[in-house]
Amino acid sequence: MTTTNNIFQDPLYPLSLIRRVRGISKLVSQVVEPNEIPEPYYSLLVHEGDMTSRLESYHGDKIKIRKLSSSNDGKAYFREVLLETMESQTPTEYGAIEITLKNLEEEQRALVIEGKQPLGGILNDARIPYSSAPRAFLKIIPDNPMVEAFGSVEADHLFGRSNEITSYNGKIIARIVEILPSL
Repeated sequence: MTTTNNIFQDPLYPLSLIRRVRGISKLVSQVVEPNEIPEPYYSLLVHEGDMTSRLESYHGDKIKIRKLSSSNDGKAYFREVLLETMESQTPTEYGAIEITLKNLEEEQRALVIEGKQPLGGILNDARIPYSSAPRAFLKIIPDNPMVEAFGSVEADHLFGRSNEITSYNGKIIARIVEILPSL
């Protein structure tokens, strides 16, 4: 997959790119202000931390990845995922990530490509300093591929965020779209 600066303005990037490559239609969404997001979505989305630890705390369980699709050109690793709890396999997040591989150490690159643990967990376990900066908060109308990924959706819309993770020296580690299920 090739990226250009224009798509970084798309709040659904990299999910929009992955879905386009897979031949899946674009999601219907709108950017919303944080105060328009109800609880418990607000507490899970409106922060500058990683989603992995928030989801683990909320669900009281470790989080694992169910990979829906992935692509690796050696420079960037893209994947579309469903995050689930380890024990009950409860869906906790649908989304996509673009990880800049050169901005990670070899050990973390291997773990990312292995695709079993979310990036936040990998960075936290390795005690790698990073910052998380939401680019946009989203209200999304779930479509069939999303409903299939979650198993079911009992809401007319879902909430999510577009996020960017950077290293302590300002290098981009990842761009992420994180969408929560009905809670």
